[in-house]
Formats: sequence, structure tokens, C-alpha cells
Amino acid sequence: MEKMKVLDKKAYEWLEKMPPHTWVRAFFSEYPKCDILLNNSCKVFNKYILDAREMPILSLFEKIRGQLMTRYYNKQKELEQMQGSVCPKIRKKVLKNSEYANLCFALPAGADVFQVQSRDYQYRVVDRDSL
Repeated sequence: MEKMKVLDKKAYEWLEKMPPHTWVRAFFSEYPKCDILLNNSCKVFNKYILDAREMPILSLFEKIRGQLMTRYYNKQKELEQMQGSVCPKIRKKVLKNSEYANLCFALPAGADVFQVQSRDYQYRVVDRDSL
């Protein structure tokens, strides 16, 4: 903190007003503050750059940049081949769910309200636009 005081008095004064647990690593909680999705994203990224991680810093950045450029190019090509406004993964999910929808029957139950029956189950469906 003394070095901070010498370098930038205003920054030092601002940090003095802040509680230490908000900016000092030693006071951070050990409990995770993110869900598993973030951790999976980090794992995927780390595996993606596995070869580059052992390189010197500039080579690492160049390798990652090259990988990302190739990825963006390939994704752009996928978009050009895409049919319609729905991406292929979502289209596949919709087609799968549409097969299940053949087993459902919608019965009107009032103004913009429907009862959907699927085998032994019943669901109430309300049109959001009418709310």
C-alpha cells in the first residue's frame, strides 16, 4: 500500500475507503461464485490452447490468434451453408421435439388459454402476447 501511496495518492485514498474483502486477494472467499458452466468454459478453453500453453508469451498469443481466426472462419462458413434463420443444432432439437408433439393434443380452455394433453399428463398453456 505504501508503494500505491507514492504512485497514486487518489487511488490509495479510494482503496482505503473500500473494505479489504472487495479488493485484497487474501480476504477473498474460497467458495466459488460461479456455476459449473463457467468452469466448463474455462476447461474447454484451456484444452483448446493446450499446445500453445508451453510456448513463450508472444508465440502463445500468435498460436491462439491463429486458432481463433481459423475457428471464426469455419463458423462463418457454417453460417453461409445454413438454411433458414434457425441454426442446425436448434433445428435438430426442434425436429426431435416436434416428434414428441405429435403425441400431444391442444384443447381450447378460454381466451388464449389451452390445455395440452400428453398421455397421462395435462398442461395449461397461456399465450404471453395476450397478457
